[in-house]
Amino acid sequence: MSYCAGSGTPCLPHQTSATGLAPGCYDKFPQMLSSPHLSNPILTPGSFKFQCDINFDHARRDVGFDVQFLFDDKPDRNVPPVHITDGVTRHADLNQNLLKGHMGQNVSCAVRTFFLTPPKPGTHFNSTYIPSNIYWIGIKTYTNRLVVGENENPKTVSIYSTVPIRCPPQHAKTCNLEIELDPINNNGQLTLVKDCNVHFTPAMWNPKTNRATTTFHVSATRDGKADKDIFLHFNPIYTADASPIFNKYQVPLMQILTKDKNTSTCSCTDDPHCRTLDTTFTKKGSYLDYYLIGEFTMYNSTTRDFQVQVRTWKCNHRVSCNCGVAMKEGNNVVILDMCHTQYGTSFPRIVFPNNSSHRMVVNRDKAGNSWTVSFPSGAQVKVTNSRGVALNVHITAPEVDFSGTEGLCGFFDGNRDNDLTYPTGKIATFPTNRSQNNNFVESWRIPVGDSFFDKTPAIDPKLNRDMYYCKCDQKVKGQVTCSIDGNTARPAVYGELNPANGRRRRAASTTLPDDYPADYYFDYGLSFQPQLLANFPSVNGKSRAEAENACNSAIDNNPTLQQCIAKAGLDFSNEKDICIEDFKYFDNGELVRSALHTAIYKCIDHVLRNVSLHDTSGNPPAYVTSELCPDYDCNDNGACANGTCICNHGFVGDSCEINSQKAPMLYGVISTSYIGKSVLCDVTDRECVTSYVHGDNIYDNSRLSCKVRVMQFDGHGFVYKGHTFTTGVVYRSMYDVGCRLPTKAFIGGQTVVGFNISVTNDGHTYSNEITAVRTDSHCANCLKSGTSCTVKPGTCLIEGNCRTAGEVNAKNKNQQCDPTHSQTAWANTQPVTPAESHTVTTPPTAPQGGTYLKRFDIWTFSQSGCQCAHNHALYTCACCDVGGCQCQAPHSNQCVKCEDTHICGHPLAAPSNGVDGYTIAISGCKCRFDPSQSNCACCRIGIGACPCGRTQRNQCAACDFMYQCGNKPWIFGPPMA
Repeated sequence: MSYCAGSGTPCLPHQTSATGLAPGCYDKFPQMLSSPHLSNPILTPGSFKFQCDINFDHARRDVGFDVQFLFDDKPDRNVPPVHITDGVTRHADLNQNLLKGHMGQNVSCAVRTFFLTPPKPGTHFNSTYIPSNIYWIGIKTYTNRLVVGENENPKTVSIYSTVPIRCPPQHAKTCNLEIELDPINNNGQLTLVKDCNVHFTPAMWNPKTNRATTTFHVSATRDGKADKDIFLHFNPIYTADASPIFNKYQVPLMQILTKDKNTSTCSCTDDPHCRTLDTTFTKKGSYLDYYLIGEFTMYNSTTRDFQVQVRTWKCNHRVSCNCGVAMKEGNNVVILDMCHTQYGTSFPRIVFPNNSSHRMVVNRDKAGNSWTVSFPSGAQVKVTNSRGVALNVHITAPEVDFSGTEGLCGFFDGNRDNDLTYPTGKIATFPTNRSQNNNFVESWRIPVGDSFFDKTPAIDPKLNRDMYYCKCDQKVKGQVTCSIDGNTARPAVYGELNPANGRRRRAASTTLPDDYPADYYFDYGLSFQPQLLANFPSVNGKSRAEAENACNSAIDNNPTLQQCIAKAGLDFSNEKDICIEDFKYFDNGELVRSALHTAIYKCIDHVLRNVSLHDTSGNPPAYVTSELCPDYDCNDNGACANGTCICNHGFVGDSCEINSQKAPMLYGVISTSYIGKSVLCDVTDRECVTSYVHGDNIYDNSRLSCKVRVMQFDGHGFVYKGHTFTTGVVYRSMYDVGCRLPTKAFIGGQTVVGFNISVTNDGHTYSNEITAVRTDSHCANCLKSGTSCTVKPGTCLIEGNCRTAGEVNAKNKNQQCDPTHSQTAWANTQPVTPAESHTVTTPPTAPQGGTYLKRFDIWTFSQSGCQCAHNHALYTCACCDVGGCQCQAPHSNQCVKCEDTHICGHPLAAPSNGVDGYTIAISGCKCRFDPSQSNCACCRIGIGACPCGRTQRNQCAACDFMYQCGNKPWIFGPPMA
């Protein structure tokens, strides 16, 4: 039986058939069209549970499910998977007692399907696991930082649990969860103080909010010691009354800050416009503009170890914008870098170069548009992303830096006139127009190679200062007093941030993780000259009136700014002027929202500092706190209501940042090497199990997944062979995710392979495809575009793996890598027996077009001359064609298809049973490359055989190993024209 080459359509990835082609395709496993859903906690008598609901047609009775419960995306061997085989059940339960050791983690479930009765006997397929939504379980305070004024009334702190407190019946009357404040004294000994406890009871659970909430009070004093910070620290939980799932869990500590008198904020935004510390302090509102490319010191403390550096790149070909920020306080170094990828399509990535996070807190919005870094001194750096164009940087100076700063932010002393101080002490005056010389900015340029971006500062143990903790006030029951007197210690857990994205150093001869940030070429801009426009029209011909309309409308119509004007008396004319100036170069409105955000940040900063604008209890007004929405204006895709964005139809996300009616857009693979825009991942340097890609409009939800099409190396480039996988995602922001790659076991053990990757937010609509290539530099030399590769001299690249000269084929001892014969296919050897000097002679090459060679068997190359499987000392057994396996004695002179050993003893002679194992006839079937021709090989059905192509049109080979085309010239002759 035969079929014509090119006459079938490959089955879909979730289907199969006897031939792998239509007709006859059937589902390998049931298709789940919706993700499973993990419920909120469900109360049960004396306990609670989570329920994983499987969204699958209840009318179907032929379906089984495997359910895994995951904790931070990882299974726990102590939580066994649930195997559902009754055809009816559509849920699995995770009981409270199985949560032990997982407090503080994200819980989710994942489900895969299978047929209870396989469509074809002897087959069994499982689908891939489809993940559910996540639910964080744990206890924490509503805020990780509390600001209190000296001698103010105690502040109320709310603390909540996301799981209910449930106890068995015998503890019903005493059921409660007690959390103790950890009062650490000078000698490090722990003292339990009865009145410093926080209690949770079953009655506190609110099923509407899925939280149990309680409160306690905190007061603080600074006692004039402004260089110390204080932390509220909780003991690990040990409970006898409540569930043991809470045992050993430690509530995250909370930083206590006092209101300083002399603090201020410096900002460098857009392209860039800088507002110095004293410009803010004296409310004089002038800005310093600069348009240089390179690295500059934005803020440096002259009294302590704190510095902020900025990196700028060419922005719209005419000016410059911030693309990177590097911060250092003590041994804490944080880098937010957007300069690593192309302007306009990049995103900020965070790096902790020396892996230190000593008492530092980093907060980021879910989408990856806003970052706030809070240092122990009270210094704070807020960075926002203007859609891959610019980073806006705001630095809050603590009181300790008063009269002790330098750099672009100026000398902080309340006197604006000396802000523009050079490193030499020379003082310049503020410019009176936009077209200025940049001598002052140039004086703070960092020499090439000396910045934190290029050189990681060494860790100095002396800079790791002690932490200070709150103590219990036994005079006032239940009140916590936070003071720097005494209470000095280092608890076992003191880091507030796990720097998982740091530049992890590796030992010799080890590979880097795939998310390790690669170095890149940076243009330091030493010869850059900005191309400024003195007046309108803009770069694209728009008028000043159009610019004024866009900028005035954005700022005047914003509800928050309206209240800032009415209640705080602020003026935003400077922000409007900057917006109009930027419109000359960015007349598509890219920086209008940026100007709006700068104005809102100015308002918030002013109101929070000005206690005269606070209520009688010392609380700032709601319009700069609880009523503020994420990203301030809901990305202009929704309305802000009491601090929550109500998104317009078609938009989702905390700040309505995602257009749900559009698929994600992918820009490319995040390079893993110094070579710019390279799609290659070299297994000699990286793990190459996850490909990180960057783009836009990527939504973190349970249906977010990647589609990976596998491309096999054909000797020159990479060709799709019909293998497609749906894989999991490592979400990092709406701009970059990691797509898990199929393991080698699923793609024939191949290392050098290409992947066409796309991303979906909903499981249906996919992004554009981008290409990633996994390579091995031991033998492969690939173009950075991944379009083609060559094999290095003296090596082979066979079956997707590098081979050294002389390396023997593990599946066929009579074949080896012989680069002089072929660099992409195994070469046959001539094994001999030590005693009888047996040889295996390769027949002469057949004439052009091939011949119907008479042979003992279609899978048997020679009936003797190869090592025997049953006795390796003998070389008197059959030699097999590729795809064939030697029969056991007494039929060891025969080979059969490896899966068909049951027919040993029944040779299939050639050509009466076909030319070879994969080819029925060398001619007579339609050509896939040209259906008008019928002079191509006919392939055997049911064994995964595919036609070889134009130059080997008279041969078929295994679809998964097409590099075997041309390996039998004694049958099929030389290549054809």
